[in-house]
Amino acid sequence: MPSTTEPQKLELLSYKTPEGKELVALAIEMADDPNGGVQVRVLSDSNVVSGVTVVPLRQSSCCG
Repeated sequence: MPSTTEPQKLELLSYKTPEGKELVALAIEMADDPNGGVQVRVLSDSNVVSGVTVVPLRQSSCCG
């Protein structure tokens, strides 16, 4: 990811309305955190996405 505090948006899911307009249903925005790490924001359309769960990764080298 480029080193910036400006968010980078990644669209994960889109849909078309009955009128044919394409809309984003699920996206994430990521930006470098000035204190270290990455800030992540989840954007979702409640008409399409019923819920979002955040689950921590379990890295194979971690915790035996």
